[in-house]
Amino acid sequence: MSSPHKDPAAHGTVFGAATVTVDFEAGDCVIRVDAPDYRTKRPRFQSLEEIQGAYQVQYGLAATDPIAADVARALKFAGQQLRREQTT
Repeated sequence: MSSPHKDPAAHGTVFGAATVTVDFEAGDCVIRVDAPDYRTKRPRFQSLEEIQGAYQVQYGLAATDPIAADVARALKFAGQQLRREQTT
């Protein structure tokens, strides 16, 4: 199967300005942010531990940054999806 990261429009889930794709085979996720004045980054989080760490940081920033809130929601979703896949 092709990686869902290659086509976020078809395989991604949108949370405001953040789009997340989750690859269950690789066990990772990629976050894309589409917002003015926000550097275009496409970080790949390669484990649940990385996702949880990034979520904690973004959740902390969310009080003053609405984009961070979008990213935090996307990371939470990705972590839940991967955890559910690992337990089935």
